[in-house]
Amino acid sequence: MTNKLSHIFECSDHITEKQYRTSRALFILDGCASTQIFAVTSGAFLSGLAYLVGAGTALTGIIAALPTLMNTIQIFSSVVYENRAGSKRITVEFALIQRLCLLMMLFVPTLMLGARISVAVIAVLYSCAHFCGAFINTGANNWLISLVKKERLGRYLGLKDSMTLVASTGGSLILSKILDAYRFADQEILGFRIIGILCIGICVVDITCLTLIREPENVKHVEPLNIRKAIQMPLTDQNYRNILIFFLLWSVASNFASPFFSIYMLENLGLSYFYITVMNMVASVARIAAANLWGKAADSYSWRLVTLGSIFMLGVAYIGWGLLTKENCIYWLPVVQAVSGVAWGGINIATFRMQFAFAPLEHRVSYVSFCSTMVGFVGFFSSMLGSTFVALAKDIRILNIPVDNIQMVFILSAFGIIASALYSRKIKEK
Repeated sequence: MTNKLSHIFECSDHITEKQYRTSRALFILDGCASTQIFAVTSGAFLSGLAYLVGAGTALTGIIAALPTLMNTIQIFSSVVYENRAGSKRITVEFALIQRLCLLMMLFVPTLMLGARISVAVIAVLYSCAHFCGAFINTGANNWLISLVKKERLGRYLGLKDSMTLVASTGGSLILSKILDAYRFADQEILGFRIIGILCIGICVVDITCLTLIREPENVKHVEPLNIRKAIQMPLTDQNYRNILIFFLLWSVASNFASPFFSIYMLENLGLSYFYITVMNMVASVARIAAANLWGKAADSYSWRLVTLGSIFMLGVAYIGWGLLTKENCIYWLPVVQAVSGVAWGGINIATFRMQFAFAPLEHRVSYVSFCSTMVGFVGFFSSMLGSTFVALAKDIRILNIPVDNIQMVFILSAFGIIASALYSRKIKEK
């Protein structure tokens, strides 16, 4: 049995074209399954779970920002990955731990531990889950890229993103409807328990898909990689420096407001889980429609143009969030979500490709991991700054018009995002 399992996790340079196609399809199925688990432990679901056990707005924002902080571990994981013959075993093992931690969060309210302990347990489980996710993120993405031809990468990422969103949106609609039914019956704790049980089955499918994916042999390294070298190489590489600066600007701007979208919809606008999910579906449909178009445009014309256009569009959408109120959300929120969805359809594939394209093949994992570490570090403190602003800012007025503190966070974030889009013009096409 041990030998059979060992064979499953071995990498090979003798993978057939059919096995490559099957592995790419399994990565898409993995994404469809895993996003169900991530969806019910993030966004409005996470906000509702945190409020249910007694966390306030600022504390919920801090918990929502923890995944960004966990990204700082990636510089250490790059050393582990680049000094290994294959990355599949460690990726699957850590992915399993990550999913289990997220699932356990859904059962915390059932334990009736009291507000402080419950909030602490959720924060610890959420941190552990995203620690594992951050640790394997770059290695898993490098594994994915090794299965796709360069000239087809944009189309494949667009297809993967679209399929994942379809599955995520459909699943979230069902799960949110279940949770709302229990919420309105004053049994929200039971509702979280029910969706937790359903997600256990989804987790089994997810890990099975990951286990069946084949892995090509990695590039062999003459010298072992250490932490000092993993930090030094991308910093001294002039071609990669503009990539680092761009991602740092992007991280500061986007993470300043990122923890507050679901909080604003759930608490400030008083929307239901189902309605929030429907609005997220609007964004998903727009993103699905746009993802393939962005991917084809990137492959045929310019990745740089896709980066600039999609990020600039997101900045405009953030300004729209800043104008959102209870009075206008019925007609304004669908528009804002649609624009956001179209923008994210380009951003995800452009930023994903950008990090890997400018890194040398033999040290691709360490370059991307260092970039993700720096992005996570500044992004977390940007989220903390946003949470501090929300906690302290009172009676804000623009042109004598009162503005909610979270609305102001959205507007400030928008200007930063537009600035990072303009900076992306310095990055040369590759």
